[in-house]
Formats: sequence, C-alpha cells, structure tokens
Amino acid sequence: MKAWLKRSLFLLGAGFLALAWLFYFHNASVAAKLPKWGWLQSGVAKLGEKTVVAAPEDEDPDNTKNEIPVHTARVSIATMHRYIEGFGTVAPRPPRPGEMAGSANVASPIAGVVAKVTCQVGQQVKAGDVVIQLDDRLAKSAEEQATAALAQAQASQAALKATPRPDQLEIARLTVDKSKAALEFAQHTYDRLKQLAADQGTSTKSVEQAAMEQAAARTELAVSEKQLALLKASPTQEELAQEQAKVAQAAAALATARMQRQMMTITAPIDATVMSLSVNPGEGVDPTKTLVQFVAMDRLMADLDVPADQLPPTVIGLPAEILLPSAGAAKGAAPIDPVLGKVSLVSPQVDPKTGAVMVAVDLPADTKLRPGLSVRVRIIAEEHKDALVVPRNAVVADENGDAVISVLEGTQATHKSVKPGIEENGMIEVIADDLKEGSVVVTAGAFGLPQATRVKVVD
Repeated sequence: MKAWLKRSLFLLGAGFLALAWLFYFHNASVAAKLPKWGWLQSGVAKLGEKTVVAAPEDEDPDNTKNEIPVHTARVSIATMHRYIEGFGTVAPRPPRPGEMAGSANVASPIAGVVAKVTCQVGQQVKAGDVVIQLDDRLAKSAEEQATAALAQAQASQAALKATPRPDQLEIARLTVDKSKAALEFAQHTYDRLKQLAADQGTSTKSVEQAAMEQAAARTELAVSEKQLALLKASPTQEELAQEQAKVAQAAAALATARMQRQMMTITAPIDATVMSLSVNPGEGVDPTKTLVQFVAMDRLMADLDVPADQLPPTVIGLPAEILLPSAGAAKGAAPIDPVLGKVSLVSPQVDPKTGAVMVAVDLPADTKLRPGLSVRVRIIAEEHKDALVVPRNAVVADENGDAVISVLEGTQATHKSVKPGIEENGMIEVIADDLKEGSVVVTAGAFGLPQATRVKVVD
C-alpha cells in the first residue's frame, strides 16, 4: 500500500476517534451549539448517555413490612402424659399374700407308672382337680392292711376300757363269799377237833389236818379278795397307756399308707390352664421329671427394665400401657388399643452396669396377651389435665436461648415467652401468661422469626 494512502487512513481514524470522544463525554455541550432542531439535539444527547443500572433498593429494615410465609396452628387443650418406656415380656405373676401363684410346674412326688391322664393342653382346671393318676394297687392293699391293724388295736383298747364287766365282778364276789364260808367251816371244824383232843376224844393227826384246812381256806379267801380288788381297780393307767400307744402306732401306719396312695393321685395346685403335658399312660415317672405345666391366664404381668433415674418417688400403683412392638405397623391394619395395667413391683436393686431397675406391671384378668410375648410398656409417670398444647415445632429458642412461640394477631407474629412442659405425640405443653385456647401460633417457619414480624399464612 502506498504511503499517502496509509497516512490518509490514519488521519481519518484519528478524527473519528476524536469526534466520538467529543460526542460521548461532551454531548450535552455539542447538542447545545447545534441548530435548534429538536430531533438533532436529542439524538446527539442520547449518543453519550450512559445506561445507569438502578441500584437495588435496600430491604426495608422494618420487619413489619415484610411478609414471611409460615404455617400456623391453634392452641388447644389436652391431657398430657410423661411416659417411662421399656420393652419387656409377659410372664405369670409370682405368689402373693391372699393370691395364688400365676404358674406351677408339677412333677410326681414318688416314682411310679402312669395309669391315667385326665387333662389336656389348653384345658382350664381348678385347684384340686385330678390331672394324672398313677397305678395305686399296691398302695391300696397296704392301706387296707393298715386299716385292719388300726381296727384291731382300737378293739383291744375298747376291751380293756370295758373291764371289769359286771358279771366278772359278780363272780369275784361269789368266790369271796364261798371262800369266807369255807374258812368259817374250817375254823369251826378245827375248834371242834381241838376241843375233842383236849378231852382225848380224837387223835392229834385229825387236829393237825383241820388246822391245815383252816389255813388253806384262809389263803383261798385272801386270793379271792385280791382278785376282786384287782377287778375293781382295772384297767390300770399303764395298761391304758400301752393300748393307747398301740392304737396310735396303727393310726400312724394307716396315715402313711393313705399318704402313699394319695401321692399317686396328682392334682392341680392352682386355678389355671394346662400349658404343657409331657407324659402318657403306661410311662414311668419320677420326682425329677416335670409332668404338667400350669399358667393362670388371669394372673399375668409384664416385667421390664427401665432407667432408675426416670422413676418418680412413688411407683407402685402407677398406670401403664402395654402395647405390642409391631402394633399398627402392618399396612392397612387397624390400630390396636393398648392394654391398661398397673405397676405392682419395683426391684430394690439397680443394675450397676446399665442403671436400670426391674419393674413389674400387672395385666388385667381379661387380657388377650399370652406368656412369653414381647411387649412395649409405657408407665404413665405424670399426667397433666387441661393443659395448653401446641405442635412441637411451634416452640423455638430466641437469641437468648429462651423458649418462645410466635403468636399471630392478624398478620403480625409476636414472640411470647413460654415454659415448655410434657411432650406427647408431636404436641408439647406450654405454660405462659395470657395464653388461651384457640390462639393462633406459627408452626412451620417459626424458627428464626424476629421479635415482631409480618407474616403470610400458607395453607
């Protein structure tokens, strides 16, 4: 390219830049010196006009002019409960004063052979009902022998007590009278012969014979009188004691025989239901084998471990709710109402490893729960009736960490300090002055709201 052409292009470009600079930065002065043609002046003025982007208007610091979308709910009145929860197992109750035990495992008290089984699993029995009968033929024979021995001892005792009989006494008296007559006759004979001997009318031998007969008659009389005295004095205390001991010994033998036979009849010790049966007729049994297990379905409890530090000072008698762990969990299943029970026992010992204590809750007599079932238990430690409650997310902490709720009046939400109480089922008890049922409070969106805020309720 030729030199003059390069210089011409350079000068042309420089002039264009100078003209552009003049119009851009001094367009107002240039437009003022142009002819008074409106379209010309306005066009030149706009050539250098800057497009100024308006600065965003600062948010009005007055929160009452800003509408914040929130959800609301009304303050309601409800009965709130504080629960102590735990998982436990349904089990029979232990024996208590004035109440039968909730279960019993029965074995045979002696070895033997089963003759008859008179119960079946699921059968309800009363205390004293026969459930198993062992073969008792030998025991029955022993009992009969002992009965006969007792009868014999009693008869001997009765015979002894009946002596002396009247006829025995009469015979003894007649014998005494006879002996007296014999003695008088012998005495008279002896006196007569002795007199004759003095007159030498008889021999000395006859006198001696009469003396001997007199002595014999006297001895016979003494014997007869002694026998009569013995009959009158009988029976003696020693004889009575001896016969009484024989009767007692026979009675003890009979009682032993009867007990042996009774032990072969196994009965139910409590009013209960037969839970298991592990014997059949013809089988041998011994005291080490459990034959029948009984459980009283109307005397059940749930035992569970709960934190000891959560229990109130008085626990016995507190109501409790017993639920199945999966109650209502099945899709479409109707909710199962909890079974209401009552705390009956608190262990005096705390587990040092877990800090838990064992608690027993009595189930009602008509419960459908069964032994061995795992359950969830909620002990009602506190109950507040007619409490003001709000949804849990309505209570938040302000900048000072205090619990507050945002009460809505029109479109204005204002903080109100509250004292939180018991929580239950997503609701929480709130205690505050001038708070009443039906008041509207902010729920979703309450966190972070200033002290006074204009809000917009979102359905």
